[in-house]
Amino acid sequence: MRKLNISIGSDEIPRLGYGCMGLTQAYAPVEITKAKKLLQHIVGDGPVMLDTAATYSGGRNESLVGSVIKTKREHVFLASKAGLYKNPDGSSVIDGDPERIIQSCEESLSRLRTEVIDLFYLHRVDPLIPIEESVGAIGTLVDQGKVRYAGLSEVSQSSVIRASSVTRIDAVQSEYSIWSRRVEDGISRYCKDHEIALIAYSPVGRGFLAGGVKRTEALTSQDIRRTMPRFQEHQFDENINTLDQLELLAIDWDMTLAQLSLNWIWSQGAHIAAIPGTSSLAHWKDNQKAQSILDTEQLDAIEAILLEFPFVGDRYTPDKLLQLDSERNTLGH
Repeated sequence: MRKLNISIGSDEIPRLGYGCMGLTQAYAPVEITKAKKLLQHIVGDGPVMLDTAATYSGGRNESLVGSVIKTKREHVFLASKAGLYKNPDGSSVIDGDPERIIQSCEESLSRLRTEVIDLFYLHRVDPLIPIEESVGAIGTLVDQGKVRYAGLSEVSQSSVIRASSVTRIDAVQSEYSIWSRRVEDGISRYCKDHEIALIAYSPVGRGFLAGGVKRTEALTSQDIRRTMPRFQEHQFDENINTLDQLELLAIDWDMTLAQLSLNWIWSQGAHIAAIPGTSSLAHWKDNQKAQSILDTEQLDAIEAILLEFPFVGDRYTPDKLLQLDSERNTLGH
């Protein structure tokens, strides 16, 4: 099967990567043996970008990834993050202190059982510490050979510009999908113009845009989607109606909803990759079949539906949105 590729630094890898977070937190728990088997299959299909972070399950997610890739490291473009951490009580803290970022990288290298992380992100911008200082620490790690490329997560255009003044930024990660399009306010164009890869997380809307959430009652009590506005009551019902309209297009085009969502992402620019997460091997194989660029007529048909039946509800609660530099510090807003 022909694969669509993306350039990150001097590397060229498939535009379809895999987000590992959901294997250990956020959604329904995944039994460890099943999680390992799924990762082994994904890595066996390599090359592939695997995305994890220090904060996911307090490091356990990185340990899981490390246990799988130790014998197949050459198949993996490995991405992790620092700057957001899990407290013992389960709460999160943003900390962009340069020394902690360097220490966090050392801990990640140990858990991941590797000598180098291919792409290392600043997970969240600390409003109390200049981004130049935080990113400067990642630049130091690049100079030391412990990190190959520097990245930023959920940032505004102005923050990318500031960070780039001290360290070459090769990737920006942000939520991006048919129903989360804030990056189109400018950051996507900036990334394209400056040869920065844009990595879309939740490209199938945390399963919703793949048709995986038809009833919120089916979500487990610890599932983070239960707290997200667009999954609440009448907003969820309106969004289901929009999804039903998109599904008719997918059927007409001989695609699944997940494939339509990913093909839409691919059609927004050759600088964009996506890292959907799933606990299902069948879903991963379905995602792999999304390798098409939609034509103008198809894109217009999707936009017509979104104009008549717009998605409603924010992606996070107001307090969570305030933690995102991309939301609180976007140029022009």
